[in-house]
Amino acid sequence: MGAAVIGVVLHSAAVFAFLWLLMRVVGKREMSQMSAFDLVLVVVLGDLVTESVLAEDTSLTAAVTAVSVFALLTIAASWASWRWPRRRAFFEGIPTPLISHGRILHEALRLERVTVDDLREAARAEGHRSLDEIEWAVLEPDGQFSFFTKENPDL
Repeated sequence: MGAAVIGVVLHSAAVFAFLWLLMRVVGKREMSQMSAFDLVLVVVLGDLVTESVLAEDTSLTAAVTAVSVFALLTIAASWASWRWPRRRAFFEGIPTPLISHGRILHEALRLERVTVDDLREAARAEGHRSLDEIEWAVLEPDGQFSFFTKENPDL
């Protein structure tokens, strides 16, 4: 293995780690339709393939190596999440309660960069007329909302 290939592997691993961290910081709501890794892989792999097809990169080997490193690191992160359940939150994130016992948790909304209007819109999309019906609302690690209604909303 030449120094150039080792350089590509190390560079790919560093970019992977940086992008993974960036996606964790960006937040759940922004990534709601795909997981952070799905989005990163689509963008980065598309760029790597484009570079190799357009010959902007000096070698096809470098592109294949970089794609392979990303694929292996993705599999490793998935395996680590499965292997060490106590560390799963580190790899996948945790659900965030946004409404608890019928009360909106404004600090949680602020931290997740979700507005009350976003919450209302998501509740309406699931068939809830008002947030007054909601006992619990949770922002899941994948960016989706889960709503749990009050047993007797009139009380």
